[in-house]
Amino acid sequence: MIREFQSNDLDQVMAIWLNQNLFAHPFIDPSFFKNNTDLVRMILPSSEVYVQDIHGIKGFIGLTDNYISGLFIKTEYQRKGLGSSLIERARQVRSELFLNVYTENKAAVKFYQKHGFVQLENRINEETYQPEYFMGCKVDHTIKIGKCAL
Repeated sequence: MIREFQSNDLDQVMAIWLNQNLFAHPFIDPSFFKNNTDLVRMILPSSEVYVQDIHGIKGFIGLTDNYISGLFIKTEYQRKGLGSSLIERARQVRSELFLNVYTENKAAVKFYQKHGFVQLENRINEETYQPEYFMGCKVDHTIKIGKCAL
């Protein structure tokens, strides 16, 4: 079940955020994520966040306007459609979506491409100095399941 974030979800969501950032980004010094935990904990409750809650939170997606500020699924629940369902939820509430993804995170790049996101720019992340793609899609709301196209 996908539902809106509630304040009592914060600890579970933060644990997923930190663990999955450390797992998916071994090319970034772990202290970067650990040092940003307090900032994310402060910002997250005021963001638009949807959680995948199946007997506990298994993942979440955060939206800031049309920007996907994060999509994280617990490792043991990845490749089971949870990330896809969260992308579909974002498509239901937005007419276009954008995101940044590290180029070295090949699994995430492939996931977003599978869901119709296209590479718009190559960038260097200003905080980590790692190369990333800026990707986006426009949502076609005329079909039952949102489809991205640019």
